[in-house]
Amino acid sequence: MMDRNASDRMDRGAEGAQAEWLSAMQSLAEQIYKQQQSSQQMIQELINTYMQLLNTPGSYLSGQAQQQQQTLQQTAQQWMEQAQQQQQTYQQQAQQQQQSFQQMTQEVLGNYSKLFNIPLSYAKEGLRDAQFPIEGYDELNVEEVSGRLDALSTEDLREVRDYEERTKNRETVLEQLDRRIRSRS
Repeated sequence: MMDRNASDRMDRGAEGAQAEWLSAMQSLAEQIYKQQQSSQQMIQELINTYMQLLNTPGSYLSGQAQQQQQTLQQTAQQWMEQAQQQQQTYQQQAQQQQQSFQQMTQEVLGNYSKLFNIPLSYAKEGLRDAQFPIEGYDELNVEEVSGRLDALSTEDLREVRDYEERTKNRETVLEQLDRRIRSRS
């Protein structure tokens, strides 16, 4: 039960960190988009101002206005394309970072989960027998378990009872354990 609570807290903490990171990435993408919009607007205003200058009657540039206008439009178009490419690059980088973070979070949670499962794997491999009060307990029938209970301390009886309840949950064995624990208390 304690391991599950710790695991739940870890899961909530990781989800919170992930949500915070995703929010930061979204905010960054929005800032990039706003900067690109501002850049495009400034370029358009620059083009408009230059066009007004070129089209002003009596301007010394008015004779070359059409050629310069085309050059300016081409340059502005190139800037716009570069800005769009930058936007796409930033979006791809943000998506890649998001995917990397999600993968890393899953790996961390998986490793954290494995850490809590280590004692269970030891029990499955038989290492529990070295510390458990009754050797080979899982292979014993009710009569064999009953024959070994008298030699156990109250603490050992409680440990056997807890294990029996979590695993085989044999009513007869649980009743015998409860009687012995009550008689010693």
